[in-house]
Amino acid sequence: MLEQDQKMKEIVTTNEAVELLGVSKQTIYNYVKAGKLKLVYKDWQIDGTMRFYLEDLNLLKSQTVKPVGLTVLETANLLGVSKATIHQYIKNGKINASKVNFKGRQTVFIPEEEIENLKFSQKNASRKKSFFTKDLEFYLFGLYEIPNSNEKARIIELDETSDIVAKTNMGELLNKEELTSRGFRKAYEMKKASHSTKRGMISFQFPIPQSINAPIFGIIDSFYKYIGHQNMNLYLMNNSIKVEIKPIKLPYLDANIEQDFEILQNCLIDGKLSTRPGFIVFTSNQEQLTIFVKDSIKEKIKQIALDHHTGIEDITEKLLLMGLKEFEKNNSFND
Repeated sequence: MLEQDQKMKEIVTTNEAVELLGVSKQTIYNYVKAGKLKLVYKDWQIDGTMRFYLEDLNLLKSQTVKPVGLTVLETANLLGVSKATIHQYIKNGKINASKVNFKGRQTVFIPEEEIENLKFSQKNASRKKSFFTKDLEFYLFGLYEIPNSNEKARIIELDETSDIVAKTNMGELLNKEELTSRGFRKAYEMKKASHSTKRGMISFQFPIPQSINAPIFGIIDSFYKYIGHQNMNLYLMNNSIKVEIKPIKLPYLDANIEQDFEILQNCLIDGKLSTRPGFIVFTSNQEQLTIFVKDSIKEKIKQIALDHHTGIEDITEKLLLMGLKEFEKNNSFND
């Protein structure tokens, strides 16, 4: 009798299972249907309730309680990069992670201290341009292809150490070694141009497309081919692509100009666009302002520009805007 009493204590009803797991009755039914929970009695309708062994429920509960740490998706969102980049970080040993049985499948979890260490290293990394490699062989979102085939790929991640992640038109993710060993080559050469002396920049913020053949990537290809890295900036910001280019008259095929002009117009942050037959014209909103300052002030501005890895004109404009905001807030000059 004692053995039978003990066995009865190890059996729970549907309502008790709901309370123990903290889920709805429908979820319990789904667990049974999916084979995640076994019934004590298959003819449970006689009792009017399903019954389960307590040890089975405890095992399921241990598998559905989230382990300590963050998933790959949570880590990617926190760091502002793609899931592919996090997988590459794990593969390359930049992040230590472990696989845990969670909700019935093997899931990667990353300790929070690992993420904090990576955030610290990113914060202290150089702010130099990092959307291309020094040898100009790889550039962010640039198009690559295998000659005499339909296979294509784009670089979807590129960091300051020149580590890359490429995505093929078949959805595969490749690192640099895999991309080159498969025979992928640049689909075009980036324009090698001297630094433009034209004033101002035209800025765009594009959503990141899912397809490597999306028109937005075609626009970025045109920037690379006709503007070059010396006269543009490209980086990821808030899960979007921020692009800044120098004023230019960009040649365009008549078949694409209407579609791409609409995309550019919708994603324009700063600057002006117009069209000419076979061209899209990009113009900045900047106008010349000439002032004279003490040489000591000029030296301070030059040093600030040097510290922030930018030009003296760009940093002067930023300082001027900061001063204007301060004046508008107080409506007076601070002596």
